Amino acid sequence: MSTSTFSSHLKSQKADFLADNGEGWTIVMGNEAGDLDSLASALGYAWLRSHTSGKAIAYITTPREDFILRAENLYALDLVGITQPFKELYCSGDPIPSQVSQFALVDHNVLNTRYDTPTARVVAVIDHHEDEGQYKDTADPRIVEPAGSCSSLVARFFQSSNLLIPPELSTLLLSAILIDTKGLKAGGKAVDVDREAAAYLIPLSHSARCEDVSALSENHPITQLPSVQSLSATLEEKKFSVSHLSTRDLLRRDYKEYTFTIPASDHVTRSSKMIRAGLATIPLRLSKFFASSKSPTKETQDWIAERDLSVLGVLTTFRNKKGKGRREQLWIIKAKDESIAEKLWRGLESNEELRLKRRGFAKFGFDAKEMITDEAAFGESYIARAYQQRNVNATRKQTAPILRKILEGTP
Repeated sequence: MSTSTFSSHLKSQKADFLADNGEGWTIVMGNEAGDLDSLASALGYAWLRSHTSGKAIAYITTPREDFILRAENLYALDLVGITQPFKELYCSGDPIPSQVSQFALVDHNVLNTRYDTPTARVVAVIDHHEDEGQYKDTADPRIVEPAGSCSSLVARFFQSSNLLIPPELSTLLLSAILIDTKGLKAGGKAVDVDREAAAYLIPLSHSARCEDVSALSENHPITQLPSVQSLSATLEEKKFSVSHLSTRDLLRRDYKEYTFTIPASDHVTRSSKMIRAGLATIPLRLSKFFASSKSPTKETQDWIAERDLSVLGVLTTFRNKKGKGRREQLWIIKAKDESIAEKLWRGLESNEELRLKRRGFAKFGFDAKEMITDEAAFGESYIARAYQQRNVNATRKQTAPILRKILEGTP
């Protein structure tokens, strides 16, 4: 299948889906952050399911106005001939037909409440995040297991089928694996399923056109192939090219939202309380985040208000001058939720997995004389703390479950 044919297939599929009003179709969707792994996993599994289990279409959760925030996604799509994603892909903002009732979840394992109607049925789950234990009676397959990239789990389905994966999908899935595992770097996030998936995908991808992949061996691993190294480096460069983005753009670029139930004992009311928390992953150090606009604190406050958050966590990931990976965390809580803040500080600062070290806001250019306390960096209406994260391997995938356990008091 040529790239133009693949593009035409997606356009035709979208038109058929809308013409059918969604009846009899399964929507395959990734998580709300809309990273390359979610995008590739959704397109890959939708193609596989449509050839094995009936009509299916990938739903890209990224809003149209947010596509420009992820240069790595646009680059990977362009590689496979998808140059007009709004025309070729079924995206957030496109109408959701009234007859849609079946969903397949990739790169997450709980259906967003926006789509969780009384008739909604989750018929498949493929994910690598913490298992929240839902849809065990309806989802088949239901795969939730550790992997550096969800795309690796999707690729494994192609390996076990008799279907020949199109080179466009091989390239997309491979791109997602490379960016999620930092090029399958030894000692990083990659596990066996990622390495096996990459070894399967490379000969079937556009990389096969660049060099003789039949020479792969233990002495010449896939990470040493020039085309793979080049693709990985370019994707990494695109991912971290965010210096032109505003504070608000940085916050919404790679963002996930959660609803937590706070036990009654943690606040003045006698009943449990529902709160909303957001986690934004940003590929910049905090000092640069605070220089991303003229009023970064105001734009952050506005985002908290726009999303009606009680808690906002900003998780940074960047490289130092020596090229070593580094991480930080910034937490901002509404001052009226002081009991939640105290609980969060205790839980975070004692957590052995994250290994956080408190940092003062003066290190990020804040004027200590203008702050009543260090925690008032965002004004009297908020309580904030910043940390160096000494475990550089812990991502949002680890932080989100930790946050839930701290706030909900679950074991």
